[in-house]
Amino acid sequence: MGPDIERLKKLIKAFADPLEGVDTIYHYTSAEGLRGIIESSEIWLTNTEFVNDKTECKVLQKEKEQFSNRDFSNEYVKEWWEHFRKNSGNDNTKYIASFSKIGDSLEQWRAYGNFCIGFKVEKLKKAGFYLFECVYDVEEIKSWILEKAKLPEWELAQPNKTKVIKNGHTTTTSYYEERDSAASTLLFNASKKLKDKHYQNEREVRLIAISHHSWGFYENSPSMFEKDPPIYFRIHPVLKAPVPYVKFFIPDEEEQETEKEEENKTEREVKEKKLKKEMNQKRNLLPIKEVIVGPMVHQEEAKVACEILLRERGYKDIPVAASGIPYRGF
Repeated sequence: MGPDIERLKKLIKAFADPLEGVDTIYHYTSAEGLRGIIESSEIWLTNTEFVNDKTECKVLQKEKEQFSNRDFSNEYVKEWWEHFRKNSGNDNTKYIASFSKIGDSLEQWRAYGNFCIGFKVEKLKKAGFYLFECVYDVEEIKSWILEKAKLPEWELAQPNKTKVIKNGHTTTTSYYEERDSAASTLLFNASKKLKDKHYQNEREVRLIAISHHSWGFYENSPSMFEKDPPIYFRIHPVLKAPVPYVKFFIPDEEEQETEKEEENKTEREVKEKKLKKEMNQKRNLLPIKEVIVGPMVHQEEAKVACEILLRERGYKDIPVAASGIPYRGF
């Protein structure tokens, strides 16, 4: 692998969120949500069109007039910003689960439920799923984009096009396309990091996945979508409608290899096969570090129930604490 390819890989990696200094993130949920997560060893990511924040993953699009092409000296980022600026942003393909950097928060007990599950960040990883720490200020995300757009890894020794002989055949590697893809990734990540300023007290870290329910013009190209997680549906208690979601779980190591889908399969056949395979896949335990029982009536009984649930489902030696916040919760 040449030095330029290594530089491009390093460039893409620089756009990821390192979550420096964060070893635990917290998910607030109801008793039913707690039971579901523990019993299934799954975290459900809801389609962003159906979450409480109506601007979820759309704030950068909403604030796009804060930027201009003159802000970007990087030609690849400038080109993608123009594409992003013209795009409506309503593609309905994003799925999200929300966490907080804060455990035992009164504000979030009031909003999201009586139980808080702490997860180990370094083990909450899976191909196709990404963690992003939220930013709540447009100027801050603007600075982040411009900083990443000036990284030295954008400059390569090779010209944009180079021919490579492999197995007797001549192929073309396009460094332009690689940097073009890097620019797209940079703006994608920025749009997922920026959140409405009214939610800043939550100090959110979000788990995001992309899954395309419509393959559009690429219906006959299943390889483009082979990494998309299958989509499930649950009935929303308020909307009374089937809401789409995807599942995060840690598969058994022996089952992590995925098959290449046959190119002659239809979209429906590919999706049904992926769904069936995932439903039958063995789950490992989630990287749960601790559970906190919020301020509530019968808090001690709820703590005992939580300890038994964890133990019975294989989560041994997970500490369960009771919040000391003096809130009645009536």
